[in-house]
Amino acid sequence: MFWLFFIICNWLILSEHCLTFEIKDFFSFVFNFYKMAPDLLGFNLMNSGSLKVSCFSPNTGMQVGDQIEGGAEVKKKTLCGIGAILSSAVIAASSITAMAADVDVYAEGAYTDTDLVVYIYANITGDPLVSAGVQLPYDNTKLTLTSAVKNTDDWYFGTTSVKYPYQDPQDTGSSVVFICGKIDEGNPTAGVTGARKLIGKATFIRTDSTDPGTSPEAYFGSTSLGLGVIRTDGEVFANFVTAGEAVLDNTASLDMTSVIIRERGDANADHLITNSDYFAAKTLITTGIYKVYADCNADNLITNSDFFCIKSLM
Repeated sequence: MFWLFFIICNWLILSEHCLTFEIKDFFSFVFNFYKMAPDLLGFNLMNSGSLKVSCFSPNTGMQVGDQIEGGAEVKKKTLCGIGAILSSAVIAASSITAMAADVDVYAEGAYTDTDLVVYIYANITGDPLVSAGVQLPYDNTKLTLTSAVKNTDDWYFGTTSVKYPYQDPQDTGSSVVFICGKIDEGNPTAGVTGARKLIGKATFIRTDSTDPGTSPEAYFGSTSLGLGVIRTDGEVFANFVTAGEAVLDNTASLDMTSVIIRERGDANADHLITNSDYFAAKTLITTGIYKVYADCNADNLITNSDFFCIKSLM
């Protein structure tokens, strides 16, 4: 079960608090260290088979000199090499190679004159994911982040009724980083699978009054998302890991090349608001699929009320 060690290494690399303790049962550690210390820094495998968690210093999760992709330097940089070293050792020990899992990660967003909301989803058709890390870069001269939340319905540690907290989305000043994971106490290898599995949501204020026209994706630099964490010190952080122990980062099994941003009310995403959007919204109501740009009145639902909203924008 090397992936369990692997996931914990990732979370520990991103830790913010300190604690030192030793336990004998690994699964107790997995599910209880979040109660005892929501974010830990590093741990060692002991010869006795126990796990010792060792705190080096409070941090934001990276080594000195590390950067999150996009150039934003981590605000408080300290050493946390043990977690990274162990993470590398786990890769070597388990001889992980990317398997033929098919994961498409994409963003859908909607803007008004004053705000912009982005949802990040994953279509997971291969092995279930037990870990996901996504970075959404944004133009901080035109957008100000007001909130970012991860999906804790699908991604959690513990049980569906008792979920232990872990790292919230982080704002670097020019990117939002979402780190998600799932270990269900009753079924640790279940992972997350299926279509349109929400990873997280980011909400921005538009400080730019210029109409974005037909290229609102320019707010985010391109039509691609990035891996949540890229280490620049030669160590490894695995963002996308399957229950089958495959690391999908930078493989053909992972596609992150879709970002669609449209005006609210443009339900068919054709850059126009016309009668055709009525029919697109109706189809989404029938299928039960939520697309934020079809949610014209921004009530987090697509209903008949959006028809009237769309009409008001014509």
